[in-house]
Amino acid sequence: MTSNEDDIFHDIIMSEERFHQEGYSAGLSVGRERGCQEGCKLGWEKGAAIGSEIGFYSGFSGILLEKFKDDDKKQRVCKVLQGVIKLIEELPLFDPTNEELFDKLEKIRAKIKQVNSLLPINIEFQGAKQDVKGISF
Repeated sequence: MTSNEDDIFHDIIMSEERFHQEGYSAGLSVGRERGCQEGCKLGWEKGAAIGSEIGFYSGFSGILLEKFKDDDKKQRVCKVLQGVIKLIEELPLFDPTNEELFDKLEKIRAKIKQVNSLLPINIEFQGAKQDVKGISF
């Protein structure tokens, strides 16, 4: 046998190894791309949900604070609402990995519950309805 024939047999024997490596590389590339896409989508959805909730609490607190600022009977409510606004302003919104974000979000929710107990209204953020499909008339 010549070395040319040996090379052909060697290529045949090693083809499984080569195809395995090529398949692994292609699968890894596709997996990374899909993982990045799914991670981006999930991050956007979670960020939008938190942003909507914070925006709702900020707007509602600002309106109630403006409404009750001259009412001496509602000074306790005003103090709690000022606390909500202060916590919202201190949120580390530009660092989603900061665990302080979720701790402060829980504190904001607790203060909103306190406002609910002090007023005869129910401030509750509903968010987007996830189970609704299409348009209903």
